[in-house]
Amino acid sequence: MKTTTPPERAAALLAWLRSLKNDRGALANLRCALAPARRHRAWPLLARVGGIDDPIAETVAALYAYHPDETSTGNLGDTCRALAGTHNSFDARFRRLLMCDRDELCERLRPIVLAAKAKGIPVNYQTLIEDLCWWSERVRIRWAQAFWAASAEEAAVTQEAV
Repeated sequence: MKTTTPPERAAALLAWLRSLKNDRGALANLRCALAPARRHRAWPLLARVGGIDDPIAETVAALYAYHPDETSTGNLGDTCRALAGTHNSFDARFRRLLMCDRDELCERLRPIVLAAKAKGIPVNYQTLIEDLCWWSERVRIRWAQAFWAASAEEAAVTQEAV
């Protein structure tokens, strides 16, 4: 993509994806971006935003095509926390996400987004794009803080105990 900063890049990509939200054929082709043998089907669309061979653009476009319900709050840590609910088994899955490099992370996001779709949990794609662009220890920390944040009730009990 030709924009210079991650927020500009995210805004441009999302504006374009939102324009395709009701185009079932385009969304089907964009979903192919995650399958190496079929990703060429997404290229004619991704070329419009300079997204060919751009792992972040390919990944987010495909994820959006699977689950276009979005929110403007939180990050992927919040999404994973909502998915985990009371299931402690999700904790290990989230820890594996935090250990990934950017390329591996792009590969591991599909099941998370599909689970969010199944549970009706929207995704903050704006922040996801920015976080993928700036993938670092700082981003990992923000996700971890969101995932393991104490609920308001737990925080109140902790404050009373102190």
